[in-house]
Amino acid sequence: MANLKVKMGTMELNNPVIISAGHLTRTGKEIENCDRFGAGAIITKSSFLGKDYEKVVNPYAPGLFPDARAKFHSTGDGYLAACGLSPWPVETWAQWFRENIYKIKTPVIASIMAVSTEGYVKSAKMLQEAGAPAIEILLACPLPYLLPHPYVGGASFNPVIVEEVCLSVRKAVNIPVGVKLMFNPLDTSPLKIPLEVGLDWITVCMAILAAPGINLETIEPDIPTSVFLCGSKAAKHANFVALLALAEQYKDIHISASGGTQKWSDIIEYIMYGANTVQIQGLFLEKGLGIIDEIKKEILAYMDTKGYSSIDNMKGAIFEKLISFDEALSTYSETRDQINVSVDRDKCVACGLCEGLCNWNALALVGGKLETTKECEGCGLCVCSCPEDALTLENVETIRQAARG
Repeated sequence: MANLKVKMGTMELNNPVIISAGHLTRTGKEIENCDRFGAGAIITKSSFLGKDYEKVVNPYAPGLFPDARAKFHSTGDGYLAACGLSPWPVETWAQWFRENIYKIKTPVIASIMAVSTEGYVKSAKMLQEAGAPAIEILLACPLPYLLPHPYVGGASFNPVIVEEVCLSVRKAVNIPVGVKLMFNPLDTSPLKIPLEVGLDWITVCMAILAAPGINLETIEPDIPTSVFLCGSKAAKHANFVALLALAEQYKDIHISASGGTQKWSDIIEYIMYGANTVQIQGLFLEKGLGIIDEIKKEILAYMDTKGYSSIDNMKGAIFEKLISFDEALSTYSETRDQINVSVDRDKCVACGLCEGLCNWNALALVGGKLETTKECEGCGLCVCSCPEDALTLENVETIRQAARG
């Protein structure tokens, strides 16, 4: 039987499913609740030192650590969210770790933010002394009130800050340390820094900024305000690009992926793109933490069916099968007449939708039956649009064969 265990620094996780920093992990009470459901790890909602909270949040609510009301709205593909920070400063989290961590079965990772390198170091030391098993440095949150602070908002895109903070925290503590970064396709250098400075993992995430939709009946916004779209499957595919950028080092550092997981198979896809663990929040907000057991069973069943004995054995499985966009273009002359649409006549109901969509007039209804012609360019749009799943593309594998010779 397959084994779901993974190593994250010196921590051994029973499975790759992590409850990410978020609404479900705002305080110690929520951590204690999460501990009941068998996740591989739990990450606390990100927190500042008390004095940093005052610097960042003071203009909005002096002396308080506020959070928005009416902060979630379902879009059908994730939640619009106006979620803020943990209401607990680092000092309160340190007290909770000191008094409660011995009762928690699941590894708990403390997520920290700061407005300076000194703040990150002080927070990490305080939490290590309090008994926190591990630290995750958050450099990837574009909340509006964080953006004026370069060591928090937008820090992921500044390699100097990423290196300075990661190296300083690594030197300051001896428990496992990771960093959460957003991917910048124009500068991938920050993704190389965690391995270079000796961190135990890197978390790649995609924050999709979002404004609320409109109820056209009442002409009111769906919710009064929002910041992110969380849980959207679009984030998963965006994160795949970041994982491709990490392909050269995925065997050398633990990679965690955060964003867009809507079902167990998304976790498999992330692992095949080189991740060791997957951080999830939106799915649990929608379906509850009780789904974790089902997710683990589905992953194990898949691994057994496909012959994967461990997460490491499955990790990165897709890389050798991918080709670049430029490689795909280079095969045009060789594959132009090779990739064509085929029709399953038992499924086709002759609705005519594909005929109207085809730019090359390669599909036509003749005598109530769908016919194909040699004009097909193999784009696949008709396949995506067929309501009966009656169309398929043949010989797609020739693209990779032509590109790789």
